[in-house]
Amino acid sequence: MNFKYSLFDEDGSIIIGHCDNIGGLLETNISETADEDYYDLRFINFHFSPEFKKICSNRKYPVSNLYILILDHCGNKIGDYYFVLNTKKVFTSSDLKDGRDVNIAGYLPIALSMESLRLWDLGRELKQKNIWSQFTNHQREIWMEIIRNRCKISSNIQDISNQIYYVDGRYITDKISFYFALGESINGPGGYFGGCLDSLSDCLCGGFGVKPPFTIEINGFADKCEIIEKILEVLNEYNVTIKL
Repeated sequence: MNFKYSLFDEDGSIIIGHCDNIGGLLETNISETADEDYYDLRFINFHFSPEFKKICSNRKYPVSNLYILILDHCGNKIGDYYFVLNTKKVFTSSDLKDGRDVNIAGYLPIALSMESLRLWDLGRELKQKNIWSQFTNHQREIWMEIIRNRCKISSNIQDISNQIYYVDGRYITDKISFYFALGESINGPGGYFGGCLDSLSDCLCGGFGVKPPFTIEINGFADKCEIIEKILEVLNEYNVTIKL
């Protein structure tokens, strides 16, 4: 069975189990939740992992620091959200009945919403560029967090240099859409390569698939350069050649 989400216990470094849906989230998210804001999350149709069942077979198992893992269609982790419980939840062998809902109350330091989960569904198997072109401004903000989260999970990225990348400028209307187009030109559909000037500078220092010097050729973006003037200045400073 392919699941969309897993629960990971940070303290014990073990997968507690998996589910296909999460209830209790707000319809839309905000940038950050306040310290006193907790969510009563419902992990629907939850299935416990064999490893966790084995551990709980002869003792109680308390959890307090969890990660909600986002999984792709093959069950690989592509994103995560830290979930801090307001009180410890203790599992015993009698709790480990598959197919039931598991209710856990806790705090999400990084905003997560039902809208986020819907957009994550699009990000489970990215094969097409520019899917963000029809998003609302709010959805674009969520999408930026999603692709940043996906990029964080990736590791051992080999940087290359002296390449030419072709940026599709047809759908660039503002700064965030330029970052989307730039990230996809370098790292493929759903690719990330910065979301503000500071994070762009970090990416240009290496570890994100490419390191200067390299060239970007922006197509279909005539007479719009004032929108991304500051971004182009940073790229130039890092020895990136720009062709319009």
